[in-house]
Amino acid sequence: MRVIAYPSLGASLVLAGISPIFFKLALVQIKGEGLSLGAVKAFLTNKYAIIGLTFYALSSLLWLISLSDLPASLMYPLLNLAYVLTVLLASVYLKEPVHALRWIGVFLIIVGSILVGIN
Repeated sequence: MRVIAYPSLGASLVLAGISPIFFKLALVQIKGEGLSLGAVKAFLTNKYAIIGLTFYALSSLLWLISLSDLPASLMYPLLNLAYVLTVLLASVYLKEPVHALRWIGVFLIIVGSILVGIN
């Protein structure tokens, strides 16, 4: 196993967790466009969408680098940690309300990821 596998996995998860925040910021800016060719163009030329797409692409590349060295049975459950980061960022930066049951779910994802990682 190459030394880069775990840092690549961590970076992939962070980028995967951040990219939806940028997608949301882009969509808020082009709100009201509907589903049309103009909306797609507006999205693809939006600075937040470009950042989000770049982060998503980098995340995918880093994921593949990690997957070449780490077991899929470890990596795929850990992918849920990206969702945890997205919830935290949406709560803090987008000011989205996160109710108690969702926080319980986030906690369970973290616990499950710890259990998967212990081996």
